[in-house]
Amino acid sequence: MSNEIKASVERVIRRVAEERGLTLPALRDDTEIVDELGFSSLVVAALIASLEEELGFDPFQDEDVMITDVRTFGDLCRVYAGGMARAD
Repeated sequence: MSNEIKASVERVIRRVAEERGLTLPALRDDTEIVDELGFSSLVVAALIASLEEELGFDPFQDEDVMITDVRTFGDLCRVYAGGMARAD
């Protein structure tokens, strides 16, 4: 997985959390987005929109990837890394 993608995803997660007054722990691949970060479904939707804006594509547009399959920071990074690879 690209370190650039991982850094971008983390930067956007932190920005979205800051906008909502959430304090985040250090992110690990197994950090759960909802349970550990406290992101509600609305915050997750804002996160996905912000990632699309930042990275220039929506990997969930393809029916091969479902948002419900993404539980952790690592899952999210893998989805965006895979989407980036398909876009090239």
